[in-house]
Amino acid sequence: MHRKTIFPIALIIITLAGSVVTVAPVAALSDDQAIAQLKTFNQAFTAIAQRVTPSVVTVTTKQVVETQGRGRQAPDFIHPFWQFPQRDQERERSGLGSGIVMNRDGYILTNNHVIDNADEITVVMSDNREYIAELIGKDELTDVAVIKISAEDLQPVTTGNSDDVKIGEWVLAIGAPLELRSTVTSGIVSAIGRSLNIIPNQLAVENFIQTDAAINPGNSGGALVNLDGELVGVNTAIATRNSGFVGYGFAIPINLARKVMDDIVAHGEVQRGYLGVSLQSVTARQADAFGLDRPRGVLIDQVLGDTPAERADIRSGDIILEVDGQEVDRPNALQSAIARKHPGDSIILRVRRDARNMNIDVTLGALPEQADLARRSQPTGSATEDGLGLTVHDITPAIAESFGLDAGGEGVVVVEVTRGPGRDAGFRKGDVILSVRQGAVDLRIQGVEDFREAFQALERGRAAAFSVMRRNPRRGTDRYMFLTPRIAD
Repeated sequence: MHRKTIFPIALIIITLAGSVVTVAPVAALSDDQAIAQLKTFNQAFTAIAQRVTPSVVTVTTKQVVETQGRGRQAPDFIHPFWQFPQRDQERERSGLGSGIVMNRDGYILTNNHVIDNADEITVVMSDNREYIAELIGKDELTDVAVIKISAEDLQPVTTGNSDDVKIGEWVLAIGAPLELRSTVTSGIVSAIGRSLNIIPNQLAVENFIQTDAAINPGNSGGALVNLDGELVGVNTAIATRNSGFVGYGFAIPINLARKVMDDIVAHGEVQRGYLGVSLQSVTARQADAFGLDRPRGVLIDQVLGDTPAERADIRSGDIILEVDGQEVDRPNALQSAIARKHPGDSIILRVRRDARNMNIDVTLGALPEQADLARRSQPTGSATEDGLGLTVHDITPAIAESFGLDAGGEGVVVVEVTRGPGRDAGFRKGDVILSVRQGAVDLRIQGVEDFREAFQALERGRAAAFSVMRRNPRRGTDRYMFLTPRIAD
């Protein structure tokens, strides 16, 4: 019979120098000691729940919507498509969410999607008191809203610092899921800095805390708190395939939500800083090309005209590594950092340019209106010709990486094709236009300005021959061709 040899459990660490460090084994706990430790952990959870639950409210909404009357069918002897008219009908639509009492003045933080379009907002406290709430303001770009009640004996939540949240730490989610008021669930922080693209606006600020604490419909606007009972997030969304919890929920960091709330209360609107760039993540290939040791920072794809970024001489192809000494590795992290600033605030950007790092001082501006933003979004290195239905761009390093082209090459690349002669002639995204001919006109295209001038020189109502290079990234081959759209009148 072979006797098994049992070794004591110890942690053995081999250092890079090759030496071995042995950590003494941890003494096993007795059953009573283990149970005592669990009871201590349990006591912490119950204490947090008792402390925070009175600060979390249930928010119900009512909205009156009109439905068009169908009318009643006419008798058989009347034309079958005729109906007796019937008045439009009104019906009441209800909604449910949660909210967080932020101070004794009655200001409550919740989600915009909880109260959006509501005709009446009711707040139900954990002790069953009910109040009609007033909408103070909302911000669609962060999905934050502020409401207010007139009440006494309110217990405001203690606010923490969401910048200190770490992956793996314990958190509790408190709210009113599925009409179950004052529900508490627990879990850990699964990830930070998540962008979900759930806010339908190009200026949206998404930098969610991800947690596996159970969150369901009705939790929106509720509290995510740490083991100190401090508010670190506003529960907002869930990842699901069936409208219920399947493992992950998402919360707005309280530092962002609180800044939005303070602006709304003080100014009636959110006053957020604005830089004026379009961004993309840095890939491994781009990191290698820019001389970085690993993919880090955020690549400036485009600098919009007449913006703080342009005035500070930020350029397309720059990589922003830090904002005020804080590393940023994702576009949404940079957006969130800027959104927490105010117009007129000065920031220091650590930028990678031409294989060296530099600091750039930027004074932030105010967020432009959508129409003005659309105007500024037409970059100096880009052009849209409605007469062709094409948008073209200079072949910058970022654009070259996106389309698998050679940086610094001649021509302009087609970045968008809409309805028009260009699409009819067979243009595709990624095509590189090298030259254009029409009669005596024979112009070589070096960049966007050449393309603009060439298009203006073309006679309307006639076809023009565009010399095009089309790359096949799978085969690694280039195909040259002429595409001949008819230039619209």
